[in-house]
Amino acid sequence: MSNIVTKNLPPFLSRLLRKARLIPSPPSLPVQKEDTVWIYDNIAYPSSTSPSGWTAEFISAYFLANSGKNVAAVVADISEKLGLGKGDEAEERIAERVQCFLDVIQEQRTVDIEFAGNGKITLGPSGKGGIAINQINLPPGKYQDGEELISTAVLPEGIDMNTTIATMKTRFAGKDGWAVVSDIDDTIKISHVRDRISLLRHTFALDPLAVSSMPQLYAHLNTVLQPAWYYLSASPYNLFPMLKEFVSENYPQGQILLREMSWQELESFVISLTVGTQKYKERELARLVTQLPNRKWVLIGDSTQKDPEAYATAYKANPEKVKRIWIRVVKGVNEMEEKRLNSEERFRAAFKGVPTEVWKTFSEASELEALVGEIS
Repeated sequence: MSNIVTKNLPPFLSRLLRKARLIPSPPSLPVQKEDTVWIYDNIAYPSSTSPSGWTAEFISAYFLANSGKNVAAVVADISEKLGLGKGDEAEERIAERVQCFLDVIQEQRTVDIEFAGNGKITLGPSGKGGIAINQINLPPGKYQDGEELISTAVLPEGIDMNTTIATMKTRFAGKDGWAVVSDIDDTIKISHVRDRISLLRHTFALDPLAVSSMPQLYAHLNTVLQPAWYYLSASPYNLFPMLKEFVSENYPQGQILLREMSWQELESFVISLTVGTQKYKERELARLVTQLPNRKWVLIGDSTQKDPEAYATAYKANPEKVKRIWIRVVKGVNEMEEKRLNSEERFRAAFKGVPTEVWKTFSEASELEALVGEIS
């Protein structure tokens, strides 16, 4: 195909043809004023190969701002499913969150960030899903364990700052100490993953709500253990703006890790939160432990998905490193499924080979308060 033809192809068709290697990938370009870019908070960790002694994983996402089609139709569909009347105040919130699923992704985009005043770092280029994940050695600086530094994206004049997330925090985690991996949905945020309509309501229509007493528990953990925090979720990256705000308002700063999911999968959103989650989390947990191999780990999740099974696998791979696994037992959402998900048989099978002192199920966060002191 000639350049003239490929330039005029719809974005979705262009991605299909590039995936089939029928047309070349576009050249990488700095983020443009018509784009939206998100840069994620992250955790820096020691590296013997980095001149500064530190490296970090940088995640950035790129879209064509406000380019999604049929937003009104999707909003109307969700509103109808939730029984909302036309003009309901929740429709504006639904439209804002749905837009993140429908906007055209931008491949081969890059963005520079000013890293805490110590020099520029280039993130990207983005891949076929509009996401860039870069392992980058940090520029020279006097960095310390536990320190948090703020970096800012260098953006073109005229970019829409209402949709762009242009600042990020980097927390430095030294070789020794603790690390906590926490699920999000139904562990620290009410989502009701096992009830389709309630999940849609909590995802798109309502302000996010923290699970009772979990902010206090995490604040206590943060004070006692001073860990590196990771929020590992099977939710799609399209929800990053909402989840970033939710975590920052309720929980310790940490790195949010989400699954890649394109707008075409919006209709299967509910299914996506329960399919393939075990392998996804096992892979991510193995990677995180490799980054901080001398740290002791606490893994916190819930019973609605495959957290028990994934966390048990992580323990068996690293029995000397994973010190505690805590699973919140979710009740009152889908009683039929909960009979299986919350059964003793399920937990015994999941944690076969894991010492009983390592894992615990809980219904209320207060049940764990005393255990924090025991492991510290």
